[in-house]
Amino acid sequence: VNNMAAAASGMGSRPVQRIQDEVLHVNEVFSRLFDHRPFLRGEIEFFKKEFEEKRGDREVEQLFRSLELITEIKEGQIEKIVNSSDDNLPRTIADVQVALHMCEDTLDTESKFNCEELLAKKRAERSARLTAVQQDVQEKLRLLQDSYQEKEQSLRAQFQQLEKSAGYI
Repeated sequence: VNNMAAAASGMGSRPVQRIQDEVLHVNEVFSRLFDHRPFLRGEIEFFKKEFEEKRGDREVEQLFRSLELITEIKEGQIEKIVNSSDDNLPRTIADVQVALHMCEDTLDTESKFNCEELLAKKRAERSARLTAVQQDVQEKLRLLQDSYQEKEQSLRAQFQQLEKSAGYI
């Protein structure tokens, strides 16, 4: 009986060991397939290194160029701008004032004209033209109807004469 128990216990440890080995193997496969942290860490470090190498000292160089330009403007250009504005500003102000007066004159001239009166006059002219056109159309229509009636009477008389000569009447 003891041999059987020992054999059973020995047999029982082997399958358990196999299951544990399989579980470890499955965990390792799962980790390799779905745990991307080491790969991503390496890729991030590579990207960071490449970015820093390519970028270099561009920002610092651009800051120095900006500083040089600002210093250059401060030393030489500001005085030129002040002198130029002192020379040209009075003339520019005078030109703007002339333009302002011209605009005011235009507005005054426009306000002198009574828009309502002008509109009423134009409406009356259009109404008179419309009446004249309507009368002309009526006259032409009347002449056309008269011509049509004359032609109708002429054709009736001609057909009656044909019927008489043919002996139908």
